[in-house]
Amino acid sequence: MSLSDADAEESVFSGQNDQLVSGKDLEQPTLTNSGDEDEFSDEEDDEEPALRYKRLGGNVHALFEKDTASTLTASERFLVLGTHWGNVIIIDFEGNEVKKWRAHSTTVNSVSVDIDNEYVASAGDDGRVVVHGLYTDDVTIVNYSRPVKAVALDPYYSRKASRRFVSGGTAGQLIMYEKKWFGKSDSILFTSAGPIQTIRWQENLIVWACDEGVQIYNTDQGTRISQIARPEGSPRPDLYTCRLHWKDSHTLLIGWANFVQVVVLKERAQQQSPALGFTGTGNDSRPLLYAEVSVMYRTDFIVCGLALYRDNFLVFTYGDHQMIEGITAEDDTQITREEQQHRMRNAPPPELRMIDRNIEEVSSDVLPLEGFQLLQPNDYGLAYCAAHSSSASAKSPRPENEFDDNNAGAQTNEADTWFILSPKQLVSVRPRGLADHVQWLTERGNYQQALADIEEAYRGDGQWAMYRNQIKAAEYQSIGQAYAQILMDGGNTAEAAKVCTRVLPRTNTPEAIEAWESWIFAFAETSSLHEISPYIPTATMQLSSTVYEMVLAFLLTSDISEFKCLVFSWPASLFNAYSVVLAVEDQYEKAASAEDKQSLKEIMAFLYDRLNQPSKSLRCHLELFTDGILSRVRRENLFDAIRDKAELVLCYDDHSLGLDRDGAEVLLQERCESDGVQLLTDNTDAIPCASVVKQLVDTPEHLYVYLHTLLTKDAHLGAPFADLQVELYAEYNPEKLLNFLRISTYYSFDKALEICEERNLVLEMVFILGRMGDNHRALMLIIDQLRDVPRAIEFAKEQNDPELWNDLVMYSRDKPEFIIGLLELGGTHTNPTKVIQNIPPDLQIPGIRRALTNVLHDYHLQVELCTDCKHVLEGDCELLSDGLRRLQHQGMEVECDQMCLVCQLPLENMPAGSSNVLAFWCGHIFHDKCILHPDVQLKTQMDSLTSSTNSSSVDVVKRSQHIIHSPADQRRLLMQAKLDRTMMIRQYSPACPVCVEYDQKKMQQARTGWSPSERKDRELTGSSGGAVDIPEQADLPPMQTLEI
Repeated sequence: MSLSDADAEESVFSGQNDQLVSGKDLEQPTLTNSGDEDEFSDEEDDEEPALRYKRLGGNVHALFEKDTASTLTASERFLVLGTHWGNVIIIDFEGNEVKKWRAHSTTVNSVSVDIDNEYVASAGDDGRVVVHGLYTDDVTIVNYSRPVKAVALDPYYSRKASRRFVSGGTAGQLIMYEKKWFGKSDSILFTSAGPIQTIRWQENLIVWACDEGVQIYNTDQGTRISQIARPEGSPRPDLYTCRLHWKDSHTLLIGWANFVQVVVLKERAQQQSPALGFTGTGNDSRPLLYAEVSVMYRTDFIVCGLALYRDNFLVFTYGDHQMIEGITAEDDTQITREEQQHRMRNAPPPELRMIDRNIEEVSSDVLPLEGFQLLQPNDYGLAYCAAHSSSASAKSPRPENEFDDNNAGAQTNEADTWFILSPKQLVSVRPRGLADHVQWLTERGNYQQALADIEEAYRGDGQWAMYRNQIKAAEYQSIGQAYAQILMDGGNTAEAAKVCTRVLPRTNTPEAIEAWESWIFAFAETSSLHEISPYIPTATMQLSSTVYEMVLAFLLTSDISEFKCLVFSWPASLFNAYSVVLAVEDQYEKAASAEDKQSLKEIMAFLYDRLNQPSKSLRCHLELFTDGILSRVRRENLFDAIRDKAELVLCYDDHSLGLDRDGAEVLLQERCESDGVQLLTDNTDAIPCASVVKQLVDTPEHLYVYLHTLLTKDAHLGAPFADLQVELYAEYNPEKLLNFLRISTYYSFDKALEICEERNLVLEMVFILGRMGDNHRALMLIIDQLRDVPRAIEFAKEQNDPELWNDLVMYSRDKPEFIIGLLELGGTHTNPTKVIQNIPPDLQIPGIRRALTNVLHDYHLQVELCTDCKHVLEGDCELLSDGLRRLQHQGMEVECDQMCLVCQLPLENMPAGSSNVLAFWCGHIFHDKCILHPDVQLKTQMDSLTSSTNSSSVDVVKRSQHIIHSPADQRRLLMQAKLDRTMMIRQYSPACPVCVEYDQKKMQQARTGWSPSERKDRELTGSSGGAVDIPEQADLPPMQTLEI
């Protein structure tokens, strides 16, 4: 049926129009009871049903005989049932009781389980909330003195020490209970005008329903996110409980009486205006969430539970459009009490409806549950359990006694399951499985599709993969053989053979053997034995020997390639392998074509493997150049079997590199990296080098490759064959010989020299002679045969023998090219003058002018370089000296208000007996009396210097005898006196007391860090006069004398 749009009301949250869902025109299936399962069969056969229903068995029926269910929740391991007698019962998915306790004295209104399935909370009309540990004796009881209608545990209740849960009831308060540092506390999160009906906790979000609507609370931010108001026109909330279901942490399904809403939580940047929604705490920098109603539609039934199945809504409903109209009339007080009682006694059965995203009803199944005529919407419930694929050993609640392996409580759910609750009955709802699907197909004769779906499920693919255990092997084989017979009747024997090998049993039972033999003879009757022969079972079951012999005899004389395939695929236990290999060897001698010989040799190699004769098998494989045979030798440790096949191994490498083809060229490195030679050189313990060398003597090229590879692995292993290796290098790769001579020390110099002389390998001869100490002969070889001047000079440099240089110079005196080389390349090892002096006067030397010019140019270049360096150094010294001189000739500015650092008096306040101040280059200034000895101060007073009688200086006396005729002469005399005073003071080497004290402290600190031996050495050095004395007449005065 199609769903019509009606009563469009604009949602204040999403802006979408409500849509009316009508199910009154649907054809309703009937409920039939078959054994333990209640199956709903639709009258229409064109479309396959989607759901399967089953009443829970076990001992749940015994529970309902004395009590009635009031609430239900499902976890991934078990179900938690609350009853009107205050019991909380743990049952498995088959209806078996696992654990039970009396938690309340009256009706249990709500139960909740944490995410670890370790704690169960229950709330009842007795005003208590009880949290019970399933695996411990931990029990928490909180009494709120008012009926509690809903409770929800923190999903991570067992992992957190706070032990939080929220509850609410007729008091209209949502209370969070938690343990804190100083004890337990209750926090009121929300207060409503009416009761709290339903609570669901998903991760950090709490959602509850009350008269105002659905509230969403964020526990991390400690604030409400949003409020979804109750739809307009909906019945009273106390008559029809709000149904809530979290699809995930961002999607919430809400069922308000005859309204369905889908709320999506979205993130919002924190800087967004708070007017657009609730905001979090000010110190939370994460994006805030806000709620948006994405889907909202009105139905013609009451929602008793809802969930999602794939992309469809799964809605558990009550009543029809007539009841909805009655509810509206009831709200308007237009219905009599007799009609209400009649309606309560004749309630319709509930239905499970599937509605797609387009608000179109896909299916509707009527559920005539026990006593449905007397039940109301609030008596029903729907619990969802997600698919769980854990094994039977998964942790599940256990009864007081030991929980054995046969207990059904150890079973776990295999697919998404919904559990329908009524006071006297529990019904599980699952998607239809593979068995239901196959039965539906075979009833319509579609065996091919049924077989394909079964095989797809066995592979773990497709939508039926989780139900693959529902189809037994016998049923699968029956369907497959029916399909194969259809193909045989149609003449498609090839496809029929493939189907037979897929479906026929492979168990070693008489029935399976009979089935296979009957089908093989059927193929033989149609002359299509070659179609079934590749699929004849040989591993898990064994047919009659007549069958195998019939097939082998036929193919050995008619088709060797097919015979080869059968021998390779069949185990040797089906026939006498030794007799077969003898027959194959005989046939090999008679075979005419190379292709048949190749196939027969492959068969022999295979049969030798089956007979556990690796030596013969490896010979065949190496002659066949079988891929991966050397890897098999390594993997199976068959080095003993390959010890005498070194030549075949090297030929195998040649074939792998393509050397057996004409014109093929391969680098030595590639040959040395081949698998065969690497195998021989890596396992010298199992394959001795001497044995390999002995086998390869007749193929020297292979021997050369082997010894070269051995050298790269470990030079010591090839030490006994060093002389042979010298000869092989000289024959096959002379370029590598010199390097071998350099790195090896095991060969005979005389024999190596003889080999090199036979092949005129001059460079190698030079190196060997150098090793032997015959440098003169080596040099003569370079000069006479190579005539390579740079090499001769380089050889002389390497030997670093002055006599060798003399020999080279003497030999080169009449050879122009050597003279030019010595002048240009000799460098500092030879004296160009000596080379030039030994040149005969009448010798013509082409290029001598250029060589001499270069020598002179180099000499002048060195001289100029030294001169320039000297000029640069002198200029730097002069520049630095001028700077220092200007710095020290500058005057020093002294302020009158500066203090003397000794007497702490201003400089202008001269103490008694003081007439001048002394300023040192360090910047410190003192009164002369404060730092000079009284005798020194008396001798250096300005009065004594300006008077002719008291002056001790001869020059001063002479100058004072001059007659002073003018003020200029007086000023000049005064300036001269100041200079004389300064020179006299410097004679006594005064020192700045501040700097002296600072230096003494630094020296004392340094002394504390010296070791006793260092301190003693320094004291000895100081006592012996090792300190540097400062000349009395220094060029740079340490102080200046200033007079204010």
